Amino acid sequence: MQTSFIGVDVWTSLYTDPKTGDTVKSSSRYRSLRAAIAATVIALSCAASWAARDFTPQAGTWVITEELDGKPGRGLAIDVQGNTFFMQVFGYEKNGDATFYTATGQMEGNTVTAPLMQYQGGRSFGDDARNAVELGSPGNVTVSFANGLQGAIQFPGEPERAIKRFQMQSPDFASRYWDERFSRQFLVTVLDANLQPLQSVSMSLMGSKRQNIWGLMMTRLGENSRQTFHCEQLVERDTFHCTSDEAQPAGYEGFGFQSIRFTIANIDVAGVIDDGVQTRRMMGITTSGGTGTAITGCTFYGDLYVGDARNCGPALTPSSGTWVVKDELSGKPGRGIALDVQNGMVMTQVFNYQLNGAPTFHMGSAQYQGHEAQLTLHQYQGGRALGGMPTSAQLLDTAGELKMRFTLPEPWQASADRVEASIQFPRETEKRMVRMALETGVTSAQGLLGQWWLRFSFKNKFPVHQLVMLTQIRGDEAWNEDGSIRCARTNPQVPSRAECTWQKDGTSSWGYMFQEPGNRSMYVLQVRDRHGNLTGLGDIPLD
Repeated sequence: MQTSFIGVDVWTSLYTDPKTGDTVKSSSRYRSLRAAIAATVIALSCAASWAARDFTPQAGTWVITEELDGKPGRGLAIDVQGNTFFMQVFGYEKNGDATFYTATGQMEGNTVTAPLMQYQGGRSFGDDARNAVELGSPGNVTVSFANGLQGAIQFPGEPERAIKRFQMQSPDFASRYWDERFSRQFLVTVLDANLQPLQSVSMSLMGSKRQNIWGLMMTRLGENSRQTFHCEQLVERDTFHCTSDEAQPAGYEGFGFQSIRFTIANIDVAGVIDDGVQTRRMMGITTSGGTGTAITGCTFYGDLYVGDARNCGPALTPSSGTWVVKDELSGKPGRGIALDVQNGMVMTQVFNYQLNGAPTFHMGSAQYQGHEAQLTLHQYQGGRALGGMPTSAQLLDTAGELKMRFTLPEPWQASADRVEASIQFPRETEKRMVRMALETGVTSAQGLLGQWWLRFSFKNKFPVHQLVMLTQIRGDEAWNEDGSIRCARTNPQVPSRAECTWQKDGTSSWGYMFQEPGNRSMYVLQVRDRHGNLTGLGDIPLD
């Protein structure tokens, strides 16, 4: 397996400052791209105007299906945010040298075609800072997606080939959640036939190793209605088929279901749900995992937590996708990082340069240690070149240890974070790195536009889960159509957090959400992004 690199000109032209929301050091090459993004946002006036994808490709490492043979080879680091596509390809030259390419463009439906770009002359490990320059392009690459986990790619000089999301898990993860059957919790929405949100529910999957059973409890959020299911796990897969013989709860017509089939793919969960009359799609996120809850509200063993679960010291899952060293944002090409953390494992590809300036990549993987990771970076040679014959690569050299920490000390704010971290390359000092924002306005009101299930708290009442479409920007606030719900980023120290107010029948209520690349919230689910794309995985295989 391998990973891809990002040309820093792409990073810097599209990077959004986390405090100001401004785009840093943009180049003219991408002004038209940002204009296209802005034009798309204007179209977000109502749900009927959304002609968009019904899924979002999962960020992280992807592989060419026919080349996945357990040996080193080519690979892809794909990151789709909204309609902006960015891919780093790690592969080889005809002489066997490791190299990398990047591609960026705007998705048209489920497909994007963009030039592959190659660079040279940038920074190597332990060397002084150097900017790279464009080496040229071998031609265009076309990528199309069938859902959030599967697709196809066509490189220059090659036929179209199937690709899929690379999935990994540690033995410890499999032991906890498959063998010992620790519980996991999910926040999901059920969609109607037109893929509009119908209900928001929480689910808890649990099992008993002693009794050899699996169970699922579903709760309709904001209401005291629950239903239990008996489940079977597909062999060696995080896929479950569940059935229930319970009668439909009185007073909750439309909530009783007969069966559920779903797959857990890293932080996403997707499947279908059947009420005996029709089968509906469901989508959502994994919020946490553990054995139980203490009196303080903390899980005994916290795992797979999302954005706002920071108070109990959980094993934080950082945001997979494109990362960059913040101090190396210069407006010119440079190094890049692709990070993939899932199911107790971490995989990292670093796209950098040799001492002679030739492009190369290093990659490594290890078990993820909760808030930090340390892995050995390897360099390979002899793999498949563009248009070349199938061949596996071999280990060439070991560059040393890569260290990452996702608990940032002062002055970086001493807290766990999914989108900021420290990184230490071999023979270099520790540096700060940030998750790459590919679209503008991510930390402004513009980034709050879209469709959400939000949780609002009323005085002396139970929280209410409300479906909200934020379609307008007024000053520094995002509004729904009639202005009754307004959301704004009120804390400049935490720009990803937004507070919302809801005026209903003369009463005010409040809620909050997190919104940043790849981030999710424990109690809030984003259903569609600002372009109208569903944020889930879409129609994926469940058998």
